[in-house]
Amino acid sequence: MKLLLTFFGLLTYFISFSQTGGETCASATIINSIPYIGLGNTNNANDDYFASCADYPNQGGANDLVYEYTNGSNQVYVDISLCEDVTDYDCQLYLYENSCTGNPVGCQEDGCQSPNYSAPYNSRLMAQLLQPNTTYYIVVDGYSSGSNGNYQLNVSESIGLNAPDSSKLPLVLIQTNGGEIVDEPKINVDFKIIDNGTGNFNSPSDPANQYDGIAGVEIRGSYSATLPQKPFGVETRDALGENNNVSIFGMPQENDWILLANYNDKTFMRNILAFDLFSKMGHYAPRTRLCELVINDIYNGIYVFTEKIKKDDGRVDIAKLDLDDNAGDSLTGGYIFKVDYWNWDDSWLSNYTNPNFPNDQVRYVYNYPKPDEITNQQKIYIQALVSDFEDALWGANFTDSILGYRPYINTLSFIDYFIVNEFARNVDGFKKSRNFYKDKDSKDSLIYAGPVWDFDWAYKDHDSGMLGGSGWRHDYSGPTDVKPPGWYIRLLQDSTFANELSCRYFNLRNTILDTNSLFTFIDSIADLVDLAQERHYVRWPILGINVGTPEIGAQPISYSGEISKFKNWIIDRLNWLDDNMPGNCPNVGVNELQNNLSAYVVAYPNPSDELISVFSEHPIDKIEIFDIRGALVFSREFYRQQLVSIDVDKFSGIFTIKVFLENDVIVNKKLISY
Repeated sequence: MKLLLTFFGLLTYFISFSQTGGETCASATIINSIPYIGLGNTNNANDDYFASCADYPNQGGANDLVYEYTNGSNQVYVDISLCEDVTDYDCQLYLYENSCTGNPVGCQEDGCQSPNYSAPYNSRLMAQLLQPNTTYYIVVDGYSSGSNGNYQLNVSESIGLNAPDSSKLPLVLIQTNGGEIVDEPKINVDFKIIDNGTGNFNSPSDPANQYDGIAGVEIRGSYSATLPQKPFGVETRDALGENNNVSIFGMPQENDWILLANYNDKTFMRNILAFDLFSKMGHYAPRTRLCELVINDIYNGIYVFTEKIKKDDGRVDIAKLDLDDNAGDSLTGGYIFKVDYWNWDDSWLSNYTNPNFPNDQVRYVYNYPKPDEITNQQKIYIQALVSDFEDALWGANFTDSILGYRPYINTLSFIDYFIVNEFARNVDGFKKSRNFYKDKDSKDSLIYAGPVWDFDWAYKDHDSGMLGGSGWRHDYSGPTDVKPPGWYIRLLQDSTFANELSCRYFNLRNTILDTNSLFTFIDSIADLVDLAQERHYVRWPILGINVGTPEIGAQPISYSGEISKFKNWIIDRLNWLDDNMPGNCPNVGVNELQNNLSAYVVAYPNPSDELISVFSEHPIDKIEIFDIRGALVFSREFYRQQLVSIDVDKFSGIFTIKVFLENDVIVNKKLISY
């Protein structure tokens, strides 16, 4: 009897597997029940339907085939997928309700990568709600006129949708009250956050103690918004719909927040690690907190709750610019601008091109003030400042400390931005998602690089020519719809900048870029999500599958395997950077500070006649500098700073720097100044 049942089961499987979808909705192939598997080919079909998904616009012109399913008396959530290895072309899925007219109720362009297809351009709809006693039409389409081929259609009931009974991660609960979260505008939702403290469990039935109120929520992001697990922008609001500045997870009060999805980051820590490193270097980076998200009682997985990059006293702490700040010192700042997706109204054109894209424009995007709020005088000022910097950078005297680029930028921030993004081999950190800011001149006249952002494509191998940790990303020359400036290409032609970079990098290798330090941080996060990751990967069953970034090599089938892969990648990358870092810093080596990792001092260069930078993994209380006779020539107290700069242009000779740390450790370092 068991063999007979097995035979009939296989017979049913192969019958459905061999079917080809109907040409139109009127002749659609009927799906009688789910789970369902169907095999088809669109090469000889017609182009009957076209829907351009909101998350990734479609070009149209591809052939399509149609399946029909009538739901029973109960609502159900289903996953609809073209991700199996039969699918061999750039496909698209959309779902119509009751008829094939109007807008689809579901549409997805780039949710997965078929093992037989070399790019992440296959499609899946996950947790798609089907209403009772309603007929649905599944259209299997393609991206453009040449997007046709074989496919395997899978339809199954969604799993892992129930909210967790409890979690060691904070819980974020959203109720849309019948509304649909879309990519603009934000809709009002009930927004709750439950966090009972480190080591304690959080339950959906617990009182909301981090936030309990109204928020505006929308889908955000570009490529990440095309993936099944969506990222969200969040704006905490009061009852009147106005901004509600609050402190969440101990972060400074604000109203703009982001929930970063982890569909393209199976470790849950690519962004977190990069933000943490940039912060430890002494710069602002968005603060983060891992959490689990539930929307309308449907579990949505692990997210990174983080701050939105913006001008604010607790974030990018620069001067406020008002509409009447159009002259004098008030006109000079603050500003935030970036290299990112642009349009003609929100950006301006550089006078220079990237050497790797000599025929393409480089444009800079206004971020603060916003494009619709910045005045003409303010536009003229920031454009002129960046233009003057670029004139100096690309000019014949660019290495000169006065006539070159140095009077325009904070070189340490540019060095640290380079290190974080090249350590992660983050192409997005150089070709887009690239921020800069400037305060008013009376506070600081220099342009700063950062904050860092967007690392979900980082720490990965997605280029067969860059394996074993090899290759640079600051000089990227491949396909891109945003052309980056070639600033680092030029900066590294300055031997002084390259030497400063070398010094900074190798000192960091002894502290926050030491593998013991990195792996301790990674292990702490892996331990924190140990239980939650199991739920996440039931909800999003992508372990062992190439999704999002088209990675090269085997995909681990477990979370522990993802962590091991992550660590091994980091080892390879650091070894390659150790051997290939530009510049020369003869007084700094990888082993120099192995016996004392609590602080270090870097002179740029050493000997130095300009600035020294002091970094410590523990907050600095005070710094004293003594000359060769032991006389105190400098003393300053600091409050919980981990990186400080000291002007030594008036010093000459050999000095001892004494760093007093908050943990009562005192560290001494020699400095030569002239």
